[in-house]
Amino acid sequence: MDSTLWITLVVLLGGGLISGYLKGRQKDRVLQDFHGYHVTMELVDGRLIWGDMRLHPTGIELVYKSDVQDEHHIETSYILYRDEFQRIQAIYRYLDEINGKQWEKRQREHDRTFHPGLWRRFQRHSRNFVNTVSDSVSQAIGILAGYAQTTPKRRISAGSDAYLSKVSESIIGYVGTKYDPLLERYVGTKVVVEVTEGGTVHEHIGILRDYTADYLEMLDVQYPKQAVLAVEQEEECREAENVRLARLGDSLSVTNIGDSSLLIERLRVGDEATALNAVLDKNDTLQLHVPAGTKESSVAIEAKVVRQLDWILPRAHALIRHKAERYDPDYVFDIGRLVARDRLTAEEERYLGVLRENPNDASSALELGQLLFQRGRLAEAERWLRQAMKNSERLPDGGKLAARQLRYIAQKRTGQGQAA
Repeated sequence: MDSTLWITLVVLLGGGLISGYLKGRQKDRVLQDFHGYHVTMELVDGRLIWGDMRLHPTGIELVYKSDVQDEHHIETSYILYRDEFQRIQAIYRYLDEINGKQWEKRQREHDRTFHPGLWRRFQRHSRNFVNTVSDSVSQAIGILAGYAQTTPKRRISAGSDAYLSKVSESIIGYVGTKYDPLLERYVGTKVVVEVTEGGTVHEHIGILRDYTADYLEMLDVQYPKQAVLAVEQEEECREAENVRLARLGDSLSVTNIGDSSLLIERLRVGDEATALNAVLDKNDTLQLHVPAGTKESSVAIEAKVVRQLDWILPRAHALIRHKAERYDPDYVFDIGRLVARDRLTAEEERYLGVLRENPNDASSALELGQLLFQRGRLAEAERWLRQAMKNSERLPDGGKLAARQLRYIAQKRTGQGQAA
C-alpha cells in the first residue's frame, strides 16, 4: 500500500482520537468557575432554578439541597443540556450563601483577579496568543490539504479534507476561547455592563473577572432583588430581606437594617397598590398608614433589596459599555431603558392628566420622569424629576430617589455627548 495513504489514514485516525478526547473534556472556563457552588439560574422565560452547580462537557446539573416532590415523582436535580444553553438569561452566585472553604476559594480567585502572579499572567498571555494564531493555523492546514489534493498522487479526498479541517479546529479550539483585545484591557476592572432582559436594557456595575466567546463573568455586583414582604395584622418586630417591619394598628413601620440602600416601590392593600418609590439608606425608617381592619394576608410591601453577587451573563444579551472607576449607588435601582420606544403612552397620558389638575403632585411627577427616562427622552424626564424635587417634602423619602435619578440622567447625558 502507498505510504502516502498510510500517512493520511494515521493523521485522520490520530486527529480524530485526539479531537474526541479533548471534546469530551471541554468545558467553558467561565462556567467552570461556578462549579460546586450553590447558584441560581435564571432562564430567558423568567423561570428560576437553584442548586449546587455541576458542570459537565455535555451540560449543567443543578443538584437540589432538598428533594422536591411534584404530583408524580420526587426530583433531586435539574439538567440543562449544552444545546439548551441559549435558554440561560444569567447565573447568580449570592455572596451571603457562600461560606467555609468555598468562600476561601472564591476570595483567592478574587485576589488573583486584582493581583495576578507571574504564572497566571503567563497562562493568560499564552492562551491569548494561541487564540490569536488559531485562525491562521486553520487556514494553513486548509492550504496544505488543498495542495495534497492537487498533487498527481492525490490521496486526500474532499471528504477527508473537510474532516481534517474540522479536526484541526476542534483541537485548536480546545486550547482556549476567543481573545478580545478590547475586553482584555478591562479584566480586573470595574465596568458597567448592559443587560437586555424582556425588551429592556439594564445597567449594572461589577468587576470583570473573565470572559469567553460565550460568557462574561462579573464579581461584586450590587443587584436589586425583587421582594414581596407580607405584613401580619399585629407584629411588633419582624426581620426579612434586611428589612425590619413593625405594625401596630393602622401604623406600619419599615426600617432598612442592611448596609445597602433599599427601594420601597409600593404598598399593596388588597387589590389596590399605592406607589411609594422611597429610597431608604441604612437605618432609615418609613412610616406608612394602613387602613384599620385590613385582613392579615392582604397587606404587602413590594421592594427592591440589594444583594451582592457574582454573575455569569451570556454575551448574546450582555455587553461591557463603560469603565467604572467606583461603585455608584445611583446605578443600583436603574429602572432600565425600553428597547421598543412606542410603549407606555397610556400611562404617560394618565400622569400628565393628573399633573394638569395638580402640578404639585410630586409622586406623579416622579413616576412620569421615570417612564420618560425608560423611553430615552432624558430632557423631558429631567424636567419632571425636577418638578418632583420642588415638592420633595411630599415624597415618602424626601426626594432621595428623584435626586439619584437626576444625577443618573446627568451621567447618561454626559456619556452620550462624549459618544457623539
